[in-house]
Amino acid sequence: MDYSPTSTMKKLYNSQAIKHIDRCAAGYLKISSFELMQQAAQAVYSYVQHEAKILIVTGVGNNAGDGFVMATLALENQQRIQVWSLVTVDKLPADAKKAAQLYKAKGGEIIYEAPIEPFNCVVDAIFGTGLNRKVGGKFASAIGWINQQSSPVLAVDIPSGLDANTGVIQGCCVKADKTITLLNPKIGLYTNWGKNQCGQVYLEALAVPDEVYDEVKASCFLLDKRALSHRVFMRNENSHKGSFGAVVVVGGHDAMFGALVLSGQSVLRSGAGLVEVVSNHKLACLISIAQPDLIAAIDLASSRLLSKAEVLAIGPGLGLNQESRDVLDYCLSQKKRMVIDADALTLIAQQHEFNGDVVLTPHPKEAASLLQVSIETIQSNRVKYALEISKKYNSIVALKGSGTVIAQPCGTTYVCPFGYSGMATAGMGDVLTGIIAGLMAQGFSSIDAANTAVVWHALAAQACNKGTGLMASDVIDKLPEIIQ
Repeated sequence: MDYSPTSTMKKLYNSQAIKHIDRCAAGYLKISSFELMQQAAQAVYSYVQHEAKILIVTGVGNNAGDGFVMATLALENQQRIQVWSLVTVDKLPADAKKAAQLYKAKGGEIIYEAPIEPFNCVVDAIFGTGLNRKVGGKFASAIGWINQQSSPVLAVDIPSGLDANTGVIQGCCVKADKTITLLNPKIGLYTNWGKNQCGQVYLEALAVPDEVYDEVKASCFLLDKRALSHRVFMRNENSHKGSFGAVVVVGGHDAMFGALVLSGQSVLRSGAGLVEVVSNHKLACLISIAQPDLIAAIDLASSRLLSKAEVLAIGPGLGLNQESRDVLDYCLSQKKRMVIDADALTLIAQQHEFNGDVVLTPHPKEAASLLQVSIETIQSNRVKYALEISKKYNSIVALKGSGTVIAQPCGTTYVCPFGYSGMATAGMGDVLTGIIAGLMAQGFSSIDAANTAVVWHALAAQACNKGTGLMASDVIDKLPEIIQ
């Protein structure tokens, strides 16, 4: 099967779109907003229905209403339940107030200070997706208290304190073991601090019909494992190495061979037919002795593949001196499909756009250089700034980090939910560069190559099961197992 992003991926919405979906959902289901709240709370409650003793912490919005409905269900199920409300009931919006009153009518207890006794589970129902300011005062104190508990924490829709649009922590944030997100996924759950704070994410769509989502245009999508089902992976038996493209990887200057070799190996592991690694060092010819699968050259003039290669990958170990600039300029002059990474990204920071087919793979520091802003600015809205780089340089951009973001100039973006913190190690980006280049050489479009490579790379890293001891070479060796 081919992989069509618009038809198979989950859509990711910002908080403004989420509000519109919430309003429309009840109408399409022909129920009141309170009845929709009850459905949502019932779905979340199913995750705690077997807990003996539950504490639900409620805040100021309709997330509090979800919490009170859950508490009523727990009472009816004869569980021990307590609600710690951070505001008095009269300050709640109408639906949440109604839920609180029904809970009290059932004999439910509301406390307004942190409890002393332990609980089997703590439910975070303080803030929802509309939070757009720093958390302070009693709300920050409550979040701090929750994070100090040894009991498992379940967040309703989104951990309180996490920005639904960006994954930024608004001063402080609940660290959940599970997050039950409602109706649709949110961007902030999967990038920046989202993956760290959410724990395991579960989606409860509440049987809302597709017509609700059709009314709200989405430009951001959540990548999934179906990226590895791309039709280009389906090969004819009657093939040869020339059938699957050639890649030249340029870098490894001044004997920085490690990055160059990792990228070259990744090109081959991705399925490309031929790869040549090019360095400026006279000892580069020895690479082929240590790594006989790689062709090696000591400069571009002596390259055997440059003229026929479909793709150039430049940057791993390239350096930042004048010779590095000259090599980059020469590569750009070839007008070939390209993957630009590492030092080459720093060198192109004054280049406004490319006319060819180019993929850029910056980490946040390199992204900051490309836009001449701070790293903090990039991380404040990873989707926004990945898209800005894509438009400025007329290129596909894979902004690496927790929840890698892929952007294309037309305005569409993608977020990868896979990968983990062990990938923050030397050479990991060089491996990704090689996979992208190898897929492009085999006929993938640049956007499909970037999306597929990011998913493949992250899943291979997870499958290594090396924890904090993961090395980039481990991921290369694991790649074939993931695609089978």
